[in-house]
Amino acid sequence: MARDLATVLGHFTSRDGYLENNEYVVTWAIGHLVELAEPEDYNGQLKKWTMDTLPIIPAQFKLKRNPKTAKQFKIVKQLINRPDIEQLICATDAGREGELIFRYIYRLAGCRKPFMRLWLSETTPAAVLKGFNELRPGAEFNRLAAAAEARSRADWLIGINATRSFTVRHNTLLSIGRVQTPTLALIVNREREIKNFVPEPFWELYAEFSKNDGQLYVGRWFKGEQNRFKDQQEARAVQARVDVQPATVLEVEEKDIAELPPLLFNLNELQKEANKKYGLSAARTLDLAQSLYETRKLLTYPRTDSRHITMELAKTIPERLSALADVEEYMHYAIAAKLAGVPGKRYVDDGKVSDHTALIPTNVKPNLDNLSPDERKIYDLVVRRFLAIFYPPAKYKQTKVITEATGETFLTTGRVEMDRGWKAVYAPVENKPGEYGEASMIPDLNQGEAVQITNTEIKEKETRPPKRFTEASLLAVMEGAGKLMEDQELKAAMKKHGLGTPATRSAIIETLIKRSYIERQKKTLIPTTKGETLIDLVPYIIKNPELTGQWEKTLADIEKGMANPEEFMAGIRKLATEMVELARNQTASNQVQTNREPLGKCPLCGRAVIEGKKGYGCSGYKEGCKFVIWKEIAGKKITENQAKELIQKGESGLIKGFKSKAGKKFDAALILGQGGKVELKFNAKGSSNA
Repeated sequence: MARDLATVLGHFTSRDGYLENNEYVVTWAIGHLVELAEPEDYNGQLKKWTMDTLPIIPAQFKLKRNPKTAKQFKIVKQLINRPDIEQLICATDAGREGELIFRYIYRLAGCRKPFMRLWLSETTPAAVLKGFNELRPGAEFNRLAAAAEARSRADWLIGINATRSFTVRHNTLLSIGRVQTPTLALIVNREREIKNFVPEPFWELYAEFSKNDGQLYVGRWFKGEQNRFKDQQEARAVQARVDVQPATVLEVEEKDIAELPPLLFNLNELQKEANKKYGLSAARTLDLAQSLYETRKLLTYPRTDSRHITMELAKTIPERLSALADVEEYMHYAIAAKLAGVPGKRYVDDGKVSDHTALIPTNVKPNLDNLSPDERKIYDLVVRRFLAIFYPPAKYKQTKVITEATGETFLTTGRVEMDRGWKAVYAPVENKPGEYGEASMIPDLNQGEAVQITNTEIKEKETRPPKRFTEASLLAVMEGAGKLMEDQELKAAMKKHGLGTPATRSAIIETLIKRSYIERQKKTLIPTTKGETLIDLVPYIIKNPELTGQWEKTLADIEKGMANPEEFMAGIRKLATEMVELARNQTASNQVQTNREPLGKCPLCGRAVIEGKKGYGCSGYKEGCKFVIWKEIAGKKITENQAKELIQKGESGLIKGFKSKAGKKFDAALILGQGGKVELKFNAKGSSNA
C-alpha cells in the first residue's frame, strides 16, 4: 500500500523500511506494530494464572511493541521523531482498526507533532491524488479513535479476566471473548435444536381439476391458515368426500409483480453471496476483496457496512461504466447502463452512507485474465450487482386461484416471467432452469366456472429440524443479532448493530475454528465437544448476543459523539469483575477432563499421549520427549481414533485421501517407525502408491 501511494506521489528512493523523496517519507505498519501490554508487563507476578490475582484491571493501560515487528517499529519511531519531519499523515485503512493502529504507534513513539488524515475509499491513482489534495485534520477522527481504543480495552478486559478465571476454575484452557463466545453459543444452540428435534408426520391433500376443454391444473387443500393434516384418517376422509366430484372456481386473482434490482453489496452481503454461490469462506472473500481493492485497484474499500453510494460518487459512474464497456463480458450491459442515466435514491443516498460507500467497481479497466479464478468470481459478483441497478425491475404475472368442492377449498398459485429486467445481467452465468422460481402455467379461469376433480393424491411428509449454519446464514444472524432480542426498545436501537462488525466477523469464525470450538463440514459449521463444553460452563451474560450487541451500539454511538467512552469502560470494568466472581463461585467441572483422556502410552518414554493444538503428543514434552503425531499429514486430517489406533497397535488402518506434493490423491496406512517417527505404509490392503 505504501509503495502504491509513493508511485502516485512520484520520485521515491527505497530505504530500509521506508521510501523517501524531496517532500515525503512513506513508511508502513506490518499489522499491529503496537499492542496493549500483557498482565505480566504491569507486574511480573501476574504471569502465573491464579484466581487470587483476578480481576486484572489496570488503572492506566500501557502499550508495548509487538516483538514480531520490533525492527519496523524502531524504524517508524525514528522517522516520526526526525527533526526535519514537520507533520504526519495517517494513511492507514480508513476505519476503526486503521485509526487504532496509527494512534497506538503515535503514542508509543512519544510523538506530539500535528497530523492529518488521508481518507480513501478506493486506491486508484485519481482517488489517491484527490485524497492528498483533501487531507483532513487528524482531530476530526478523535471520536473514531476513542471508539477504537474502547473496543480494544474492552476486549482485553473481558478476554483476560474471563479466559483466566474460567480456565483456572475448570483446569483447562477456555478461551472467552466478547464476540466469539456469543457466536459460538449460536452454533451450539442450533446443533442442540437439531439433535433434540423429533420429526412429526403430516399429510397434504392435492386435487387435479379439469376444465370443460380438458385443460388441467392442481390445487392444494387448505382451510383458513391450515394447509396440512396431522391425522392421516382426517386427510383420507376429506379425500373420499371430494374425489371425482364437481367443483367451482371461487376466486381468481391476477397480479403484476415488479421485483426491483437488489441493493449494492456491503461486505457482509458479499460474503454471504460468495459463500452461497461458491462456498468461499467469509475470511477468504474478505482477502479477495481486499486484494481487488489494494493490489488490483478494481474495487472500492471492502470493509464497509453501507449499501448506498453518495451523490458525489454518483458523478463518477460514467467513467466506471466506460472501464467495464471495454471488457467483452460486460460490454453489452455497461453500454445499456450508460444510456439509463444515474440511478435513483434507492441506491444514491448520502444519508445512508457511513464511513464508506457500498462496494462497487473502480474506473480501472480490468484485465480478467490477470485475475486468479477466485478474484474473478468476487469481481464478477460486484460488477453484475452494480450493473443491475441501471436496469428496470423484473416483471411477473402472479396468479392465485381458489377452487371449492363439497365445501373443501384448494389453492393453486403460479408465477410467469413477463420481462427479465435486471435479471438479464445475470443471464450468461445464471441460466439454470427454474432458478427464479417459475411456477407451472395455470389455464385461463373465471370466477364461478365449473370444473371437475379428476384425481386426488395424499402426500405424507414430516417436519424438518432447523438447518445447520453455513457461513452465509451465520453472517446473516451475526449481522441481525438484534432480531434475537426480547427487549423491543433495544431491538429497535440495535437494528443496525449485531455481533462484531463487517470487518471482524470473518476473523471471529476463523478464530473459533482455529481454537477447535467449531469445525467446517463442507459448507456447514458444527460445534466440537470442546465448544459445547465451553458454552455449558460460561454463564448466560457472557454468551448472550444482547450484551455484545449493546456494546457494538455504544461503540458506534461513541464514534458519533453520542456516548461517553469513560461510561462505557466503567460498565466493562464492572462486568469483568462480575465474571471473575461467577467463575470463582462455580463448581469445578469434570466435563473437560473427560475430553482429555490419554490416547495411549508414548512409544519413546511411556508417558501419556494427549491431544494438543496441532498434534497428539507426549505429555512429557516439557521434559524433552519429542514424540508427536501431527493432526495433518500429507494434506489429510488425522482423527483422534486413528491416532489412538496408531499408538496402541503401532499401525493404523487404511486412511483415504492423502495428497502427494504433485496434488495426486492416494491411500495409505500410518505406522510407527524407528524412534517413534510416523511413516506412511503403501502396501496396506487396498492402498495405492502415491
